[in-house]
Amino acid sequence: MDTPDKALRRDYASAAEAMKILNVRQQTLYAYVSRGWIRSVAQPGQKDKLYLRDDLTRVGMRSLARSGHGAVAASAMNWGEPIFPTSITEITEQGPRYRGHLAADLVRSGASFEAVAELLWTGELNTRAKAWPVRRPSAELVRLTETLTSLQARDNVLESFALVVLLLGMRRGSVAERLSQGKTLPAAREIMQTVVACCGFVGAAQSYRPMQRGESVVTGLLHALAMPPTEENSEALRAMLILMADHELPPGTLGARVVASAGGTLHSCLASALCATSGVDIGRMYERVEDFLGQGRTKAALVKRAHKLHAQGQSVPGFDHPLYPKGDPRAAQLLAMVFARENPGRDLRAISRFIDEMRASAGLLPRQELALVVMARALGLPRQATAALFVLGRLAGWVAHVQEQRASGTLLRPRAKFVKPVPPAA
Repeated sequence: MDTPDKALRRDYASAAEAMKILNVRQQTLYAYVSRGWIRSVAQPGQKDKLYLRDDLTRVGMRSLARSGHGAVAASAMNWGEPIFPTSITEITEQGPRYRGHLAADLVRSGASFEAVAELLWTGELNTRAKAWPVRRPSAELVRLTETLTSLQARDNVLESFALVVLLLGMRRGSVAERLSQGKTLPAAREIMQTVVACCGFVGAAQSYRPMQRGESVVTGLLHALAMPPTEENSEALRAMLILMADHELPPGTLGARVVASAGGTLHSCLASALCATSGVDIGRMYERVEDFLGQGRTKAALVKRAHKLHAQGQSVPGFDHPLYPKGDPRAAQLLAMVFARENPGRDLRAISRFIDEMRASAGLLPRQELALVVMARALGLPRQATAALFVLGRLAGWVAHVQEQRASGTLLRPRAKFVKPVPPAA
C-alpha cells in the first residue's frame, strides 16, 4: 500500500480518475489522447491505460483559461502557453534550434562548444572559433575551492558552482560597477572556464583543476575529470555540452531571466539559475535515473522495475518529454553515440534492450536525462558528473537569456491570485 507521500507524487491516473479530473466523458478523453493533448501508457497484460497527470492538468487549465487572464498565466507556468517571446532557441521535432541552427547538426558538423556558445550570444556561427583566453585563478578563488573540497563538494556540486560564480562576481566590483562596465561575454567565458575547473570536484582527484592556456572547454574537462584524452571521449563531451546548451524555459532559465529583469548582474543571474537547477526535479533527476538503473541490472530486471512503477501510478525516470511526443531527439542522438562505441559492455547492452522493450510495450521514449546518464556510464564517470556536465552546457544558454531579458527592458513579476484557505477537517 502506498504511503501518503508516495500517493501525492503519483504521475499517472486511471481512465476513471482522468475523466473525473477533466469532468469529461470517456469519448472526450479518448479524443484528447488521439489529438496528442494527453499521453497514455500501456500496462502489460491489461487493457486499461494510464494517463499522465501533468497533461491532464494542462488540458484542464486550457479550459479554465477562458475564464480570464489569471488562468492563462497559471497554465503558461506549467508547460502551457508561451509566457514571453524569445529569439534564442526554437523547439522543433528535430530538437532545439539555436539561432536557426539545429543543435543536432551543430554536433554533426564538428563545431566546437565555444563556437556554439558564441552563436547563442551573438547570433553568428564562427566555425573557426579558437579556445578562449584563460585567466589565472585568484588566491581567493583557490582558497574557496579548497574549502569546498573539504566539504565534499562533489555531493553538492551545483551549489558549489553557484558559490564560485558569486565569488567571481564580487571580485569584479560592486553590483553597480559591474553593470556599468558591461563586459558580459568576457565574464561569461571566465565563469564557464571556472566551472570546467570545478568539475574536478567530481573527478578522480575530487579537487579544483584550473584550465591551462590554450585548452578548450572539452580539453579542460578531459583533464579535470581525469578521462583518457581520446577522440571518442572528446566527441562525447562535445555532443553532450552542445545538445544541452539551451532549451526554452526550465526553472534555471526562468530564474536567470527573473534576476536579469530585476537588474541583477550576470553572476547573480547564473548563480540563481544554478540554485534553481539543484533541486530533486531538475539537477538531481539524474540521480533518480541512476538509482533506477542501479548496477549490473539485466533487461528483465529493469523491465520488472518499470512495470512496478507503472502499477503504482509512477513514471519511469528518464522517459517521455512533454515537448517531444515523438521522442526527445537529443536523447536519440546521444544514445546512438553510446551504443556505437566499441564494446559498450554488458550493462549498457542491457539498458539498450530495456529501452527498446519500453518503446514496444508501453510506448515510452527516452529523454535527455536517461541519455546523459547512460553516456556518463559509458565514459566511466561518477554519478555526480552528469548534472555537472548538464549545467556546464546550459550556462551558455543562460547567458544568452540574460542578454535577451536585459534588452527587453521588462520586469518579470507575475501576479498572485489569492484563494481562501481550505478549513481543516473537523
